[in-house]
Amino acid sequence: MKFANTLETMLAKQDIADCLARYARGVDRADGELLHSCYFDDSIEEHGSTYSGPARAYIDGAIERMKGGDVMGHYLCNLHVEFESDSLAYAECYVLTFARFAKAGEKWDTLTGGRIVDRFEKRDGEWRIAHRKITLDWNRDMPMAETWCLGLFKPEDPRMHIGEKGKGDLSYSRF
Repeated sequence: MKFANTLETMLAKQDIADCLARYARGVDRADGELLHSCYFDDSIEEHGSTYSGPARAYIDGAIERMKGGDVMGHYLCNLHVEFESDSLAYAECYVLTFARFAKAGEKWDTLTGGRIVDRFEKRDGEWRIAHRKITLDWNRDMPMAETWCLGLFKPEDPRMHIGEKGKGDLSYSRF
């Protein structure tokens, strides 16, 4: 079923985009409460070869790993939403993910391009993810080489904000 861009569908698309942005912020800041707000209690998460099952259990397990982990960034790109009804939509969002991992005592940077494909449902007036699957399109792993733009930026300068997990990040503390 196709729906024209009415005021209602445009607002629904914005609600879906806001949910995806909350997800990206939640995962990058290791904020379990924010991540849980993106899913219903009975939602399913299929995260490649690493997990398939209840989304809430996935989030709870991932939060502990993310809190102790290194840098991570999810960057949302193109978003396409198709409505099946006024309470069911399918969304495909391209995503670039940067993550830093330790392997054999060395730090590695990994950049992955893929898509998150979600079944969104509107329940009690709110759009959330009911079922998520990810599709990985490409990946590039490389040894870490962080020089802050060849020395242009100085991390030790108190005026420079470095992203961090948790509520100490600038996105929570603001100004």
